[in-house]
Amino acid sequence: MRLPNYLVTSDEMRALDAVAIHDYGIPGVVLMENAGRSTFEILSASLSRTLKNLRVTVVAGPGNNGGDGYVVARYCLNHGAHVRTYLLAPREKIAGDALVNLTVLERMTDSIVVVPDVDSLSEFAAEWHNSDIIIDALLGTGLRSDVRSPYREAIELINSTSAFKVAIDIPSGVDSNSGGVLGAAVKADLTVTYGFRKIGMVLYPGMNHCGRVEVVDISIPRIHVEKNPPKAILYQDSDIREYVRIRSNPTNHKGTFGHLLIVGGSPGKTGAPALAARAGSLIGAGLVTVAVAASLNSILEVKLTEEMTELLPETAIPGYVSREAVRRVLELSQGKRCVVVGPGMSNNTDVAGLLIEFLEEYSGWVVIDADGLNALSGNLDALKQTHASVVLTPHPGELSRLTGLSVSDIQRNRVQVARDTAAALHAWIVLKGAGTVVASPEGNITINTTGSPWMASGGQGDVLSGILGGLLAQKMSPAHALPFGVHVHGLAADEALMENGLRPVSAGTVLEELPRALARLTGRATEVQKSGEKQVW
Repeated sequence: MRLPNYLVTSDEMRALDAVAIHDYGIPGVVLMENAGRSTFEILSASLSRTLKNLRVTVVAGPGNNGGDGYVVARYCLNHGAHVRTYLLAPREKIAGDALVNLTVLERMTDSIVVVPDVDSLSEFAAEWHNSDIIIDALLGTGLRSDVRSPYREAIELINSTSAFKVAIDIPSGVDSNSGGVLGAAVKADLTVTYGFRKIGMVLYPGMNHCGRVEVVDISIPRIHVEKNPPKAILYQDSDIREYVRIRSNPTNHKGTFGHLLIVGGSPGKTGAPALAARAGSLIGAGLVTVAVAASLNSILEVKLTEEMTELLPETAIPGYVSREAVRRVLELSQGKRCVVVGPGMSNNTDVAGLLIEFLEEYSGWVVIDADGLNALSGNLDALKQTHASVVLTPHPGELSRLTGLSVSDIQRNRVQVARDTAAALHAWIVLKGAGTVVASPEGNITINTTGSPWMASGGQGDVLSGILGGLLAQKMSPAHALPFGVHVHGLAADEALMENGLRPVSAGTVLEELPRALARLTGRATEVQKSGEKQVW
């Protein structure tokens, strides 16, 4: 049985290394040997030929990342490669386990070059360009500020070559916590990372610099990880077990699968609550009701067949839900496990007043999306006083309005901003975008791996809010429902692309594909169950 796809920060990985060394007695030089040997083995397996006579350049910095590179250099030498190692630091600055391995390498070869300054780099440019393989052992995961000279010039030189580029642990210049590029970063073909993926490796733009990623075991004690699991997970394999368990009891009925209420709509935006309602039904909510301003009801009744509608009091301008509608919304929410508020609802003071009063009295699950999020801006105290369990589903622009941070600040550190916001607002945050982040109030994180820019179109957020509400209505825990819902939403779009080729995927197409995506997932789970295979989801 394998561990989940944990993601770690640089501090978490450093702490795991320290535990292995100090608490379990595994010498650091052994961890370094495991790292370098594993990197060599994966590199060797990636080639179409042996390393014999290949030209390998190792570019090493002063720290343990460089030490890992010395180990790789040693194994390449032992397998017949022509290896030259460049030290971008004075030799006297090499210490600890890295010095142990440098000393061994020096006894094996005289092809070690100390690069004294940035001007000297140009002397080696021709040789780097003639390399078959370049090993990036420069900077590692501890980098926090922009890359300085001579490392920046070395990175640019590495990137300018046509060699096969292998990054040790993380491409030099990529922020291991945020995925940001700190001035310059190696564009690797292969990254071999140690223990666990680093969070920055699965976020853009860092992900674009990693190439193929291989995670290797360097002997971090599993018993410690199981007792102290990292708080972030890369959600690659959807946790279908909980969904299948809920759906499979033969005595269940529509009441068992919950009643989802959706409050939304305004003139010109009736499609939003309709999309959310269809998604809630297709994901399995037993009943779905859409509550809209009274004059819009006839439109929704034409759009929807399986879902029910309810009329709400409206403002003096027809089609807009009034603040006084909150009493009716609270009545309708009785017996409902989840309420989705916001799709297509418009942004006016009545909506804000309705939402604030609703949160004061409602105590179930509420998913707040779109115009509901806009109404919440400036009224965040309502979240601190509510007895409801709240899920917020912002895109970066909406989260900017909620937090006061700029969109660029949010995008630069999506995981930390989502985590901080979830803790501050005591709410689950689903930060949409490339690598959608789900953050719990306790600081747990999942990062999604499905979906693509081909699905970037109006209505997708409404579909997602309906999926999430429908899962919560079925009594799935948020820790299961939210990552699963995000995953399956993106998966339906991915499946549509595979079936129809590269073309834009509309929200309606995702709805059409959703049952097939679920069928494939549940079929896969059934096959695993029948085969008796042990699987950690």
